[in-house]
Amino acid sequence: MPIQSQVHIDQALTNLSVMYRNESYVADSIFPIVPVAKRSDKYFVYRKEDFLSGSSGAGTSGVASLRRPGTEAAEIDYSASTQVYFAEEYSYRAFVSDAEASAADNPMQPDSDQTIHLTERLMLDNEITVAGLVGKRASYPAANKLALTGGSTGTSWAQYGSANSNPFNDIRTAKLAAIKSIGREPNAMLLSVDAARVLADHPLVKDLTKYTHPDALTASGLPRVLRGLTVIEGAAQKNIAAEGSPYSGANVWQADDGTALALIFYRPPAPSLRSVSFGLSFEAPDDATGTRGYTVRRWREERRKGTMIEVSFLRDWRFVALDGDGLAIGGYLITGVTA
Repeated sequence: MPIQSQVHIDQALTNLSVMYRNESYVADSIFPIVPVAKRSDKYFVYRKEDFLSGSSGAGTSGVASLRRPGTEAAEIDYSASTQVYFAEEYSYRAFVSDAEASAADNPMQPDSDQTIHLTERLMLDNEITVAGLVGKRASYPAANKLALTGGSTGTSWAQYGSANSNPFNDIRTAKLAAIKSIGREPNAMLLSVDAARVLADHPLVKDLTKYTHPDALTASGLPRVLRGLTVIEGAAQKNIAAEGSPYSGANVWQADDGTALALIFYRPPAPSLRSVSFGLSFEAPDDATGTRGYTVRRWREERRKGTMIEVSFLRDWRFVALDGDGLAIGGYLITGVTA
């Protein structure tokens, strides 16, 4: 009787292949996209002091807007400055030879696979860039950040047995700090994936969700809205190994000291005139096609007998709500969440 290898020639499955990709990216939820017409331009910034300053006096007699009969109204004014953005192009390309395309077995599709590969790498770059800005502790003033501590009496959300571990108090402090900074109630909370898992297991949160249907919870088991904040879980992974070395994965979303983070921040329903936001992504159109987003270009390389595929976008990422020192005040950064 012939053995199996003599009666069957191994072939590629046509209904299965394995590709490692991040399931989701959240950078555009943290820094909403603003479509712009040019690579570089300016946007107006009104002085916070002009619109959030009241009379310094006490009682009705000290209110500057008080107008007595026969007198004129108090005359005031406002001023505005400008900030500059510059959207640079970010791009990857890859070559697909005619020989590779013609020899590829089903279900391999070299053109499609390269396009997915290039787009995925750009999306990861976008995620890493925003995460790097968000997690940089020096980008926030002292009143808009908090480092939690470990140990049996620590404040970290992972220290379930510590009386000092109270995420709801930390969230309340964060919300109040943002309100005092920009006059807006924060409406979103970003959690690195490990921070989300730890918070979901905290006794205070478990007591809150014990009767909640799983469909109303996030992947980590958190309410989709917690204390009025839309919960965003940053679970994207990146390879931190040197080129040519075996894969070594790490969280994209983490503080610059390597700890798990939580960010409580304000984002507008849609970026618009006379609005404020924690941060924005300025996206310019492609110079050749005029389209925005991830633009795919293909062209023949006759001398090389194949097709070149290129994917690109034009963006600039910026904190928008800033104090006088240029520090981010539209959000509140909590680090050491799982210490």
